[in-house]
Amino acid sequence: MPRAVSRRAVLGALVGVGGATLLAGCDEQDPRTPLSPTEGVRADDPATWLPDTQLFIAVRQRVHGYRLALDVVAGRERTRDRLAELWRVQQERLELLITLGGVPLPDLLDDPAVAGPGDGTSAPADGSGDRGVDGTTATGGADAEGSTSTGAGPARPDAEVLGRVLRRDHTEACRELSTATATNVPTLASLAAQHVAAAAWLGAPVPWGEMAGPSDAAAVPVLAVARPAVFGLEVVAARSRDEERADYESVLEPLRSVTRQLATLAGAAAPVAPLGYDLPEPLETAEQRRALARRLVADIAPATLEAAQRLPGRAAELTGVVRVVSDTVVWDRALGTRALPFPGMTLP
Repeated sequence: MPRAVSRRAVLGALVGVGGATLLAGCDEQDPRTPLSPTEGVRADDPATWLPDTQLFIAVRQRVHGYRLALDVVAGRERTRDRLAELWRVQQERLELLITLGGVPLPDLLDDPAVAGPGDGTSAPADGSGDRGVDGTTATGGADAEGSTSTGAGPARPDAEVLGRVLRRDHTEACRELSTATATNVPTLASLAAQHVAAAAWLGAPVPWGEMAGPSDAAAVPVLAVARPAVFGLEVVAARSRDEERADYESVLEPLRSVTRQLATLAGAAAPVAPLGYDLPEPLETAEQRRALARRLVADIAPATLEAAQRLPGRAAELTGVVRVVSDTVVWDRALGTRALPFPGMTLP
């Protein structure tokens, strides 16, 4: 019986073969493999840029316009303050991605997404309170929603005008998303979802129709986290009262709708839903129930962005991805979870 070859001998042989191959490669005049992903990138030739660089540049300009508009509009002051921070981080990360790709940053156009007073863009106030991005509510004074007058000069446009711009822009953002490579789909989908959620925060939610995706096998991992989220929210809602219960139910109804649509879209790929799920106990205090609800909802966006990588080029299904992720941002707000610049992912 032949003696077994030792692991060290095998590794030594492989190293020897690799070294011989490397020396042979030096003797031959084979084309050299670029040592850097930015090698060959020329700033004046977009054809040499890394994939999706032009998309990052376009989104950067849009975010810059949104940031400028925050100083043009009035009302919803707490939400605007938080959006200013979120959008600052977004722009910085986009600029990092662009420059890491070997492309110098193009000059930004200082063109606010909303025109200033006197340009016919102001919207009437509705007088309701501004629920901040962290879920707290402020009424009256400078924090009151719909406050469009500074006490002197022409009235500034209401913040809802910016919300309507964000709502309008989501169509273009989803179109751009459908041209992105699978690697960058999650980043661009997360950005689009945050902007859609911001539109809702500013009083201009996107009127979604029936979801077109994710579908088939891509819907399964999203369904796998949406179903236990429904179950868990039903449990904490049943154990709660008054305003606490109302918060859970405000999330539960739309989450049920999204989950049903995901099950339909998954079709034959959808596993049979279990009768129940194990939940951590005890759930006796409001803090314990709130923590569970937040954790369950927080699982949905990452799973959806992961599914999005299977859907490059599918505009309708990627629009569904943006919808689900933006919905989770709105649900997070209802549960008092702090908003993130890139929902569903760590900073790119």
